[in-house]
Amino acid sequence: MFRKSLSLVLLLGAPLLFGACSDEPALIIDRKSFDFGDLEVGEATAEQLFTVRNASPHDVASVGVSVEGSDAFAITSNTCEKYLAAGMECEVRVRYAPRLGGTHSASLKVAGAPSAERTELQGTAFAWVDVTSLPPGTRIVAGDDSFTCTQPCRHAVRTAELTLYVNPEGFPTWSAACASAPRSGCLLRMDASKVVALNAWLPLYQWEVRRSRPPMAIAPLPYGNIVVLDSLGVTSLDGAGQERWSLTVPGTARLVVTSDGAISLLRYDGTVTQYDSEGRPRWTYSAQGIRSGEFMTADTLGNTYVLLTQGNENTAVVMKLIALSREGVELWSTVINEGPINYPSGLGVMGDGSHVYVVGGVYKRGATPQELVFEKNFTQKLTPAGVALWTKPASPGGVSFTPSGEMLFVFSNYSPPGGVVASWSDSDGDVLWESQTRPEKGPGVVDTYAAPPNFNTVPRLLLGGHELLPGTNTYGRGWFADMGDRTKLAPGSITYIESPYGNGAWVSSVVYSFPARHVVVGGGFGSHVEPVEGFIRLYDPLTLTMER
Repeated sequence: MFRKSLSLVLLLGAPLLFGACSDEPALIIDRKSFDFGDLEVGEATAEQLFTVRNASPHDVASVGVSVEGSDAFAITSNTCEKYLAAGMECEVRVRYAPRLGGTHSASLKVAGAPSAERTELQGTAFAWVDVTSLPPGTRIVAGDDSFTCTQPCRHAVRTAELTLYVNPEGFPTWSAACASAPRSGCLLRMDASKVVALNAWLPLYQWEVRRSRPPMAIAPLPYGNIVVLDSLGVTSLDGAGQERWSLTVPGTARLVVTSDGAISLLRYDGTVTQYDSEGRPRWTYSAQGIRSGEFMTADTLGNTYVLLTQGNENTAVVMKLIALSREGVELWSTVINEGPINYPSGLGVMGDGSHVYVVGGVYKRGATPQELVFEKNFTQKLTPAGVALWTKPASPGGVSFTPSGEMLFVFSNYSPPGGVVASWSDSDGDVLWESQTRPEKGPGVVDTYAAPPNFNTVPRLLLGGHELLPGTNTYGRGWFADMGDRTKLAPGSITYIESPYGNGAWVSSVVYSFPARHVVVGGGFGSHVEPVEGFIRLYDPLTLTMER
């Protein structure tokens, strides 16, 4: 059979595969890139002409053009939709018509040949934000730091979204484009110019008192007053944060307020002294043979319950529970001994005094005198006479009690970003739920946990603490939040506290005041190891419930 050589095929004009012998582009656009410039959202630019040339020695049977990467660019006319002979040109017109703020990029692409160029397109769109009103003393800050308004203002925004914040932080009342915005800020989608109005603003907290020592505990008193315990003693403040009276009582471990407003103080040596709501002493009780005073609580009848320890680690450590009348007379006492070494971790009582709860841990001695080996955690329920009704396993961590005898166990994660494992048990020690916060959500190390100490308040789990900066033991912001109720763990609005000194903060106490149910928060600036200053703040009740 006769076969034509390749040279003969060429001489006879037989077709070649297009582009097989060349790396040069066959279809060329007259511009490598084009910037349509700055344009307001909703407007459109004039059409821009782009010329496509067939730079190869061969015809292209079918040419196609398209814009890929952004719908802000559109082809408005096109002659490049047909056969294009070698050396010939066709035209494409493109318009930029953005529907959202920001910088947009796309490619004008030519198809029809194995080798073709593209042109990079770019344009920037802006929309106006008009702030028409804001209360005196406030300012609106753009989340991208592009502008701050201290009075009515107008700014061009060149991003797809923008969040506006109010400073100082508080409870804003927005209208217009921000009418449904939460407390955390107003998120605007910049698909058109926006009008924003800040009609009113309430401060996040109503007052703050700075102290030389961070508070160890805070408790509500009648008529909106509060009492504060720190390392030096106790101080009473009125509902406006003004000092009513103070007592120097060093060495105090615990503070409890009875239903009639009396204040009981437990010293580390086991001595209990009770004062009336004006700071006048009522009685003192001193236990004998005590190792240390640990926990204290009170029922609505005015009785005080004290949990102490006796002994030492070389022999044995037991817990001693003592019930005192409202006159400071011992009603009964009992020893709790679940193993060689008993350490208490919580004490609670039914509001009516019908049952008492003790939570603790049991250890045994290890190979050396300094070594203790953990055995178990337990909860014990006792009668008003100190007789144990049952002993059950307890969850690890700290515990708080509701007036109905329900127990809230909290175990904190000390690695950034922190978090908590929590459980809620009923008055018979049966677990209602056990859960934990999402590991990546924090909100930080837990330093305090409490339930509202009043029958008229629905039991909630209130937590407070501090952040740890990633990879360090350095304190970040303090924080507090409502974390749920007896039905589930439900982290709510988290309020953060920044140190004015830039050295970290923590929250050591979170309680409701009565009857207004404001949230009283105490803590310190610096760290537990190196405290710089203490603070007490009265927050609006919305703080725990308003979306952030």
